[in-house]
Amino acid sequence: MASSQFAPLRVAGFALVIGLSACKYLRPSNPSSSAEPTGDVPTSRMARSMSLNDRDIAAIFLAVNNTDISYAQVALAPGRTTNADVLAFANRMLSDHGGLNKSALDLLSTTNIVPRDNTMSLDFRDESAAKRDTLRELTGLAFDTTYMANEVRYHTKLLGTIDSLLLPAAKNTDLRVLLTRVRPAVAAHLEHATRIQAGLGR
Repeated sequence: MASSQFAPLRVAGFALVIGLSACKYLRPSNPSSSAEPTGDVPTSRMARSMSLNDRDIAAIFLAVNNTDISYAQVALAPGRTTNADVLAFANRMLSDHGGLNKSALDLLSTTNIVPRDNTMSLDFRDESAAKRDTLRELTGLAFDTTYMANEVRYHTKLLGTIDSLLLPAAKNTDLRVLLTRVRPAVAAHLEHATRIQAGLGR
């Protein structure tokens, strides 16, 4: 069921590549940008401080996509949780976001968009590293509640980022189609995470 969310993307070949090692990135040196907190940064405020092009958007999309894969990998590590709903959710995130990444080269190769890292993409990665460190300290119900709360927060932030920053700034038609088609899947992930969170500890 979960993979059907991304079936149109795989057919159309719209997605972004996981392999960032081919590109060299530098964090922008603008002090006002780096002063932004790396947690739930209001996307409207971030948008006012950034002027994005399609290369920046590609890097941000890669960062947010790989962030949730990394959280799922922690959840699926042996001994982390035995909760069937949490494990099913983590497997869904791994499958859905992994499917996007496998389709990535099509979009990048046909549009010649080369991801360019920026403050927001690097902030997502810094944040995900810190969150993973926290999650790795937990097991059982403590892990489940922390992981699912993080997934609700993450998907809420991602929806806001798509709506107020990425879609308005995207110029390439295929990139806009990708973002438009991904949004309902992200909303479905958020609904799924919220439902599991509400049932924990009952």
